[in-house]
Amino acid sequence: MTIEPWAVGVLLLAALTHALWNAVVKSSGDRLFALTTIMAAGGAICAPLLFVTEPPAPESWPFLAASVVVHLVYYLGLSWAYAHGDLSTAYPVARGAAPLMVAIGAAVFAGQILSPVASTGIVVTSVGISMFAFENGLPRRATYKPFLSAFFVSTMIATYTVIDGMGLRRTPDPLAYIAWLFVIDAIPLFVWALVVRHRAYVEHLRTNWRREVVGGALSVIAYGMVLYILSFSGMAMVSALRETSVLFAVAIGAIRLKETFGAYRWIAAFVVTAGIIVMNVGG
Repeated sequence: MTIEPWAVGVLLLAALTHALWNAVVKSSGDRLFALTTIMAAGGAICAPLLFVTEPPAPESWPFLAASVVVHLVYYLGLSWAYAHGDLSTAYPVARGAAPLMVAIGAAVFAGQILSPVASTGIVVTSVGISMFAFENGLPRRATYKPFLSAFFVSTMIATYTVIDGMGLRRTPDPLAYIAWLFVIDAIPLFVWALVVRHRAYVEHLRTNWRREVVGGALSVIAYGMVLYILSFSGMAMVSALRETSVLFAVAIGAIRLKETFGAYRWIAAFVVTAGIIVMNVGG
């Protein structure tokens, strides 16, 4: 299940773009509105593909529908996590546990069993990613809520990754699955914002639409590339490489959002890098 070097490069680019659109959400005044616009923009970008591709195979539709539901829960959890924690704290917790969960889910539901060395690499990578969130020690009572909400987000990430990995393997054209996922994914929050919060949402768009449309384009690049690689590569290894976005997220948090970045986080970055090397050697 070793991932080709070019695919590793694609996933690292996806990781960077993922961190960038998450920074857009975190720095927004209303994070749920920001997610709504980002998803709507992503759906609009992918909509033309519906007319040039065949619909996904019938066998993949249950997975597509389940993914949309899990993504919606993920967006709600993500906006909550970012409302209660720094980008460089909530993001690592949300991303750190996902590769381990994906490895378990891929083994149980898709029969993707990793070698002992690759499994060790996954564990080391997840530990390194999670380390970014614990620079000041284990969570205290006052920080339980953001940590638990971020961990909940992590379970949603793992769930939709496994669902999409299985759905993509049941349709001949991955691009069709990707396009339909982005388009349908955009509908629930956008309808909610227009119907329930119309006046507030329109006001939000007046000052934020440009950056959030850019965020939408970044989200398409980020998860679209991940889905493509996921269609033919091992889920756990793809997830682990994707979650290196935390390296970019903490850098963005330090540079743009003035969050701290000290020696401890350099050590965590080294651990993540070591885990990726071990994972690919053992894959």
